[in-house]
Amino acid sequence: MKRILIIVPELVAPPGILGQALIAQGVHYDAVFPVARFASYAPMDYPGLPQGPANYAGLIVLGGPMSARDEHLYPFLTETMALIRSFTAAERPVLGVCLGAQIIAHAFGGEIYRMDRLESGFHQLDLTPEGQRDPLFEGVPRPVTAFENHYEATRDTPGAVPLMTGGACPVQAFRVGAKTYGVQFHIEVTIDIVRDWIRMFGADFCRDEPRLLTDLDRQFETHFGRYVEVCNTLTRNWLALT
Repeated sequence: MKRILIIVPELVAPPGILGQALIAQGVHYDAVFPVARFASYAPMDYPGLPQGPANYAGLIVLGGPMSARDEHLYPFLTETMALIRSFTAAERPVLGVCLGAQIIAHAFGGEIYRMDRLESGFHQLDLTPEGQRDPLFEGVPRPVTAFENHYEATRDTPGAVPLMTGGACPVQAFRVGAKTYGVQFHIEVTIDIVRDWIRMFGADFCRDEPRLLTDLDRQFETHFGRYVEVCNTLTRNWLALT
């Protein structure tokens, strides 16, 4: 049975519906929490990040509040970039979500920059011509309305192919090589995950995007059912690369 490694930088940003989609496809995953210092398979004794792909069929890197440029504060970022490069070299698929996408870009020499303001909530995004032909987005319901929550974005990653654009930043999804993908939007969120973010980071988030308080329920009522279909399709397509 296939096993996927998931790196979870932030306790309140778990795999969510992405993890459920993996399990529904008959795939097991191990989750490693490098900041909280535990792993799903070793909750009492932190094993650290693996040195290479080993027996994992693929790697997923999720989001968090830190910057991908904060290696001096978070050593796991340097370790994660090395791991991303090793999975890519071994031709095993990688998927980065939000911060995870930024870590991928940074690992391959891309620029991580601070946006003018927080981009948060559901936004309609557009596939580029390359994205329309890419296997990751095959069969994904269109137009794609995706949940965003980020202050930083990526650009000018050498060799990266932009796959999706829209919202507040030109690169919402990209591919490096054949199987390494970054998506700026959150394909894992539930409304309860977002509520937890508001509880922990609301002073910053809601200053720039007050609709997180006033409009969150309506946004999820309007978009979540279709968004689950988007997330499940993306997950299935990504797994097909393993």
